[in-house]
Amino acid sequence: MKKRSYEHTKIQRQGKERDQYTCQICGSNERSEGHHIFDYVYGGAADKENIVTLCHDCHNKVHKGLIDLLKF
Repeated sequence: MKKRSYEHTKIQRQGKERDQYTCQICGSNERSEGHHIFDYVYGGAADKENIVTLCHDCHNKVHKGLIDLLKF
């Protein structure tokens, strides 16, 4: 995967700050990561409104299809 720009990384950080670095699924604040609600590679905006904070475990579950954010 191509390295994301500084601006993109900044937007992810802003989303995590908004969510207080807390996973929006389980409430953990361990290993918080920014996740695109609408996938960036498929045209999802690099915008903080398209970012949700997830812990590493929930983020992996989303990517494996075990959690559907649009139904959550």
